[in-house]
Amino acid sequence: MRYSSAAALFLAAASLHGAHAAGEAPAGTGPTPASGSSPLTRAPCSRYDLFKPRTEAVLIQTPSCDRIEPELFGLRAALAEHGMGFSLDVRPQFTYDLGGHRDVAPTRLYNGQAPTYVLGLESKFTYDLTRVGFGGAAQLVVGVTSQSSNTKELNPRFNSFNTFAVHQRFFGGQLELQYGYYDLIREYYGMVLGGNASSAALGPVSVIPVELGLSLFTPSPAMGITVKDASLRWYDRFTVARSASSTHFPSSGFQWDIDHNPSGLELTVPDARLLVVNEFGYKTPFGAAGMATWARVGLIYNASNVERYDQDVGAHAKNNYGAYVAFTKQLTQPAGFGPKGLYLDLKADYAPSNRNLFARDYQVAAFYLGPFDSRPMDMVSIGYSSTQFSGHLRKGLSALGVPVEKSTSALTVSYAAKLGPGIAWINGLTYQKGPAFTPRLPDATLLQSMFNFSF
Repeated sequence: MRYSSAAALFLAAASLHGAHAAGEAPAGTGPTPASGSSPLTRAPCSRYDLFKPRTEAVLIQTPSCDRIEPELFGLRAALAEHGMGFSLDVRPQFTYDLGGHRDVAPTRLYNGQAPTYVLGLESKFTYDLTRVGFGGAAQLVVGVTSQSSNTKELNPRFNSFNTFAVHQRFFGGQLELQYGYYDLIREYYGMVLGGNASSAALGPVSVIPVELGLSLFTPSPAMGITVKDASLRWYDRFTVARSASSTHFPSSGFQWDIDHNPSGLELTVPDARLLVVNEFGYKTPFGAAGMATWARVGLIYNASNVERYDQDVGAHAKNNYGAYVAFTKQLTQPAGFGPKGLYLDLKADYAPSNRNLFARDYQVAAFYLGPFDSRPMDMVSIGYSSTQFSGHLRKGLSALGVPVEKSTSALTVSYAAKLGPGIAWINGLTYQKGPAFTPRLPDATLLQSMFNFSF
């Protein structure tokens, strides 16, 4: 399931203060704005948070008490008695280019060129494996996802598993193991924190970690280990997995991978080989003693064959690789504790231009959580991103007389409103130069709107 750039930023902000939203404020900080109750008077529904999925390191799940139906008509209580949990999220999205460029090309080349609709559904089931003898606070997570759209060439349609994995924690959280099938992009930085404003038009394939093979729509068999220091702030996360079939990006988009892995549980996929990812970072939550900080650097290596752009047509490299750095910092904390305040989000990605269409990008964004006292859970943001296309590919196509863009850049402003428990409405406006690589098209002014319903 893909997010608009505005939605990605909002969900990323939620990941920075997920514990706060669950009512877990630091001792002595008083009531939590999200729940309206202190840890000593937490609502009964908060007990279901013990069963929230733990297989997504970069995105914390919505707290049970903050869902549309916390008790889910008695189902959550019945499941909890047996060590189980359940969640359902529904996300309809709409994108349209207000510039009216529907007919500038015979086919749809970017999201919003014509009205673009996407509906994503995601459900997760968890089970406490300690009840059957597993150690390490073991949890089984089984997730399914579905996506429909009116633009299959840009937003694939599919129904599949997105998670079938076990997560374990040892030594007070200093060692974490995760193995099974899961989306690698949600375990590492990619579509979530900060997002990429340019992906509003170009789609998630333009996000470099996805281009390098981190799975997004269908999961990969993987095994990961995370080691943290005694403060649980410094960490190193390492994963060995089967890559997404990046050999066929971007020409075939994600459809090749989906067609050859329709269930999401295939062990092997043609042209998809070993993927190794390592991320080193420092992460602190907000609190009375300080403000939230998250800094990290990641390296990606993919042993799959990929086309080379600096040699004769048909030549391939035997691997692909890249790196990313990201930094998110809470700059103000008006209440003296908690998530409310101004944040700065910076990112940069790199991939070699002789084998990747999207070679370099950077983004700077600022967002404010709780912009009004009456709207403590809303968010307003502004972000700018720039992505460089492969110079080698541009040179080769230009020699053939094909018009191509050198780069694409985008400026996005957005507002995310929390309408009620479990309901968010996110609207964004993006001005994008170079909405497609080829042919060269007029600049786009993209209106993006998305609802997030959490049951």
